[in-house]
Amino acid sequence: MENTIKVKGLTTFYRDEGEGDPILILHGWGSNADAWHNTQKELARRGFRVIAIDLPGFWRTEEPPEPWHLKDYSDFVYEFTQKIDLTYFTLAGHSFGGRITIDYATRYSKQLSSIVLISAAGVMRHKKAKIGIMLILTKIGNAIFSIPPLSFLKPLAQKVWYKFTGEHDYEKASPIMKSVMQRVLEEELYSYLPNITVPALILWGDKDTATPLSDGFVLHKNIPVTHMHVFPDMPHALNLKAPIQVAREISLFLKKESLVKR
Repeated sequence: MENTIKVKGLTTFYRDEGEGDPILILHGWGSNADAWHNTQKELARRGFRVIAIDLPGFWRTEEPPEPWHLKDYSDFVYEFTQKIDLTYFTLAGHSFGGRITIDYATRYSKQLSSIVLISAAGVMRHKKAKIGIMLILTKIGNAIFSIPPLSFLKPLAQKVWYKFTGEHDYEKASPIMKSVMQRVLEEELYSYLPNITVPALILWGDKDTATPLSDGFVLHKNIPVTHMHVFPDMPHALNLKAPIQVAREISLFLKKESLVKR
């Protein structure tokens, strides 16, 4: 069932399917709830209530009124759960959604029965320097191509730069979402991992080039209670390439955790 609701003043789209123990899915950067439709349907078939949301600034949900930090997204998710009376659930996040999930698990852990981190971003400290250099060079390039004789070359220069760095998401973003992306990328989550107190399932593709498999092992090593499953010959977008398999692993994990608690 498709719904819209006001959260933090933003018209927010979400899809709610199935009955049973609830799972809330947070998509990656540049994605939306639709990208999780097949996984959502399969989890609902397996006996879960599954909510997939368009995060602020993506597809049918309005942009935040100003550039948000990661904490703002966690607070948004918390208010969303209060609005739909979701009090105890599993939070699953892919890539950027995984960033939010890590942050959320350290702020609102009492709400969570468990978390699922799918090709999650934000855990490797050595990437911070690379990101900082990229943002500095981007600012320098903007300054150079703002000079009137060179300004007509700016769109072409931007396309070449974003292709070189692989930051296509940044290229497509609105001004506010560009600022959001910069703020989020600058936030380091490595130190958060030992403070996650709920069981975590880590799902990764061994051909992931956006968030390499080594990032998954960092999560596995530093979160106190984890189970990890690696999908062979799979890329970053596990939800698109292996939606049924992803649902199966989540289902097995949650049913196992339920038996352990009993």
